[in-house]
Amino acid sequence: MSHNHTTIQQRPWSSIGILLFLGVLFLMIAAVLGGLWLNRSASATDSEDADRAVARAKNLAELQSADTTALTTYGWNDKAKGVVHLPITRAMELVLPSLQASEAKEQP
Repeated sequence: MSHNHTTIQQRPWSSIGILLFLGVLFLMIAAVLGGLWLNRSASATDSEDADRAVARAKNLAELQSADTTALTTYGWNDKAKGVVHLPITRAMELVLPSLQASEAKEQP
């Protein structure tokens, strides 16, 4: 009985390493290019950015105006509950004497 053994020629490790390296490199390049393509398609245009900047500037101006009004005028916050707002400088004038009196009590 004769056994015919044939040997399968194996690739050297260096060629497998090169193929593995090239495959990983290809996948990395594809991932980077895909990410750039997705980012490009999802980003706003320059005109949309300009419109948003104008809207943000308008909102900021309105907020600052409302803050200035609340800090410098008298008015009702809740008339039913009797809650008012007054200028911050006047509020400090009203609170300062009571703070000074409490400090004087604490000092021996």
